Amino acid sequence: MALARRFRLTRSDIKLVLKRGRTVKSSSFFIRFLKNSIGHLRLAIIIGTRVYKKAIARNRLKRIFSETIRLSNFLNNPADIVIIADKSIVGKASREIKSELEQTIEKTLGQHEKNNS
Repeated sequence: MALARRFRLTRSDIKLVLKRGRTVKSSSFFIRFLKNSIGHLRLAIIIGTRVYKKAIARNRLKRIFSETIRLSNFLNNPADIVIIADKSIVGKASREIKSELEQTIEKTLGQHEKNNS
């Protein structure tokens, strides 16, 4: 199930996050994040054709990312997040991707809260 439209970033917002946001690197993706004043999380997932040639594989990975975010109750945090996949994600199991994403998001939001205190 896809995220509701209010939880998605627009192109101009993606550019802003990529330009001004802070970065947290994982072994198979990295996250750029920026505080927002909306009061809930907004998300964009970027998976290039260099990572997976076939759209089916890219879309599957996007579903894994968005479902992990949705089910982990991260949507209440006021931040804009852009997830960019790396080539090293190829061949990883979905449960491994999910746990890595949850750990990285927690680290990201913890860093975000620490900077706001």
